[in-house]
Amino acid sequence: MPSFAININWDYLQALGNFLLYAPPTRVYLFLFTHGGWFVLMLALHRLFLEFYMYNRWGAYLGKLKWIFLAVDVPKGNEQTPKAVEQIFAHLAGAHKNPDMEEAYLAGYVQPWFSFEIISIEGYTQFVIGLVKKYRDLVEAAVYAQYPDAEITEIEDYAKGFPEYFPNKEYDLWGSEYVFTGKEQVYPIRTYAEFEHTSAENVYKDPLAAMLETLSRLGKGEFAGVQILIKPIDNEWTALGVDWPEGWKEHGKDVVKKMTGAPAKKSAPGIVSQIGSMPGKIFDTTAQSIFTEYGAIGGAVDEKKKEEMPSLMLHLPPGYKAAIEKVEQKVSKICYATKIRFIYLAKKESYDKNRAAYGFTGAMKQFNTENLNGFKPEMHKIGTHVHYFFKEPRLNWRKTRLAVNYKNRSRWKGASEFLMNIEELASVWHFPMLTVKAPMVATAEAKKGQPPASLPTERAGGSIKAIERKSIPPPNLPI
Repeated sequence: MPSFAININWDYLQALGNFLLYAPPTRVYLFLFTHGGWFVLMLALHRLFLEFYMYNRWGAYLGKLKWIFLAVDVPKGNEQTPKAVEQIFAHLAGAHKNPDMEEAYLAGYVQPWFSFEIISIEGYTQFVIGLVKKYRDLVEAAVYAQYPDAEITEIEDYAKGFPEYFPNKEYDLWGSEYVFTGKEQVYPIRTYAEFEHTSAENVYKDPLAAMLETLSRLGKGEFAGVQILIKPIDNEWTALGVDWPEGWKEHGKDVVKKMTGAPAKKSAPGIVSQIGSMPGKIFDTTAQSIFTEYGAIGGAVDEKKKEEMPSLMLHLPPGYKAAIEKVEQKVSKICYATKIRFIYLAKKESYDKNRAAYGFTGAMKQFNTENLNGFKPEMHKIGTHVHYFFKEPRLNWRKTRLAVNYKNRSRWKGASEFLMNIEELASVWHFPMLTVKAPMVATAEAKKGQPPASLPTERAGGSIKAIERKSIPPPNLPI
């Protein structure tokens, strides 16, 4: 039988022990790090190193993306309902992409997003779409498919001249981000379908009319803008700060089941819990056998099976049934990760935050329902309103942060993104209908005839040449 001998160099171990005990700490750390300690350190801090690496990759990828801005004007006689804009949002979901391992970890791929904006410069109101340049054809095709007579013009970023630091000698700012009133994101807001009044002369009561009226009231030296950032997502997307391990789609289904009283899914117990519960199961089985055979008073006892609780859908009140149907409808449509931001910027001699703040917040509250969801300004940590200590520097810091985030169309800074489907987005951002009479809203002046089929298309720089604007903003803009 072969024998194995292990030779241990005791002198080396003694010398190593003396070195670790008596050598200077810096030399000991260097020795351990070069002799395999780097690997142990990497295992202990791998998550930190991975996040640092990914942030670097993401920043490099986003730095390569070129943003452009399109001003969109539709004819004054527009009769399209927000259903047309809902189709535009559905079309833009084609920009979603699930990256492979190489794209995600080597290239640092980040899903690009869109910025749908309504801005007012001294009362001149314009609809603007911000996007990554490679999606221009996608956006133009989506808009022209629903609004063939629309005018789409590439413009410069109107926000590039915004002041980035406060206090500012010339300008003052009010703003906030708008978040859901309810904690459950799969609860919907009041959508455009609920603004129909069948007995009225004008059936559809456009909720955007109040917002456009507020924006049109701005005067000299004033600017206001709402920014709706949307990112295409898949069914497994999970919002920050929520417990949705299965993703938003499955979470929505679980919420519907809970509302209807259907039995909740039970997760299978792990191996450790099964082993730990074996003594109790043995005791329960033995006791049940004894009482079944002899009964509590000597007679046989029939075992009763526990039935699962049936669905309560038939016994729910009508209002609750309608709420369940709305939740089901929300999760059945395409959804986006969404952030809504609003700022009012004006010269100090013209600054009147009450004109824009109350009007815009009131316009957003039109979409609120007490039993489901709605919008509210996030004033606790983001809005330009502070209390108690160091009020002035804290207020200026919030103004600076809002201005910079608005200018950069930032998705990460500020409040967490929340879930909105295409119907909800079309309710908040859509082109005004014929019944909206707000003045100074940019529109296409007249319908254009169809060109001949053989007419060549002029292209500049690989893209269709921008259509010349028919309506122009007022001169001497404040920004």
